[in-house]
Amino acid sequence: MAFGRYAALSVSLSTALLCGAQAPITLVSPGNVPVNGTSFLVQRGAYAPPASGGADVLFNFSAAAPTSSATYQWQDPALLPNSAQFTGAQYALTNGGPDTIYYKATAAGLERVGDAMTITALGTAYHGTTVYSNAIQELTLPYTFGTAPWTDLFTGAYTVDGNTTTRNGAINGAADAWGRVIMPGGADTVEVLRVTTHLTETIPLTTSLGAVSVSHVQNVTAYYPLWGKFPLLRILSDTLSAMTIVQPTSFIEWLDASAVGLQEQAAQQPSMHLFPNPAKESTTVLVHNPAGSPVDLAVYDLRGSLVLHEQFSGMAKALDLKQWDSGLYQVVLSNAKGQRAASRLVVAR
Repeated sequence: MAFGRYAALSVSLSTALLCGAQAPITLVSPGNVPVNGTSFLVQRGAYAPPASGGADVLFNFSAAAPTSSATYQWQDPALLPNSAQFTGAQYALTNGGPDTIYYKATAAGLERVGDAMTITALGTAYHGTTVYSNAIQELTLPYTFGTAPWTDLFTGAYTVDGNTTTRNGAINGAADAWGRVIMPGGADTVEVLRVTTHLTETIPLTTSLGAVSVSHVQNVTAYYPLWGKFPLLRILSDTLSAMTIVQPTSFIEWLDASAVGLQEQAAQQPSMHLFPNPAKESTTVLVHNPAGSPVDLAVYDLRGSLVLHEQFSGMAKALDLKQWDSGLYQVVLSNAKGQRAASRLVVAR
């Protein structure tokens, strides 16, 4: 988001898992899909380049200091005055200013279907709307470390001051790291999957100098938590260039502690324990669910394919694994509040 088949495990991976190594989280729908009506405070600080990616990395942002803040909100597009322009939009992200981005959730992931944004080029601010006939896939779902990168072409009708032109480009995305993030100003860590996107596009504008083609390049490094509807922290660099003028913008942005609520989140989150694990023919999911029952149980394989999905009440659920292939699975619990917990399951015979 921007404002601004693996059939078997390798021997080495299996060995690491059996020794108790941590496993990357998987972003899924609906767990990482927005919820309308929620708002959150975001802090912004000076840009620092992303650290190297990889597996089981500790990302330390404790020294980052805020220089400004904004309140973001997920809204129902139907409640906004120009929603009729954005057919199919299910979520609208506002930033407390003139900008709004419209999204929909699809089988592929989270897609931007339109936006109303201000672009400053050649010293002039242009506030326009874009309706994408070919939407921008900003996040693939389900998605985890090791899943293939995605590439998506997009095009839209861009209107400024009654003039409509074509805006088009491409976005590339990949999960290049996983591990834990130390949040700015604190020592608490949060488990994350890091997703990077690289967007390039051309935006034709009619200016006082005549028709101008603006080049736009945006790189976003987003750290997604298991339970998040928005990245826990983002590193963004954005460049607009037209003629001989280059206009760069870059910053780090993170959820305020009031929005993250690490200690409160941990206390209220459902949790589980799998026994035995690794397992051969069966395992039992032992559940702690402060919000009460029922809970929703989903199991995914390494491809992100759904293997099992059901609801149950109580503190334990037995899983029959006799027909399951050997390999690594991710078990995900969610409750009525949308809170989630996940654990890896190794089936080894």
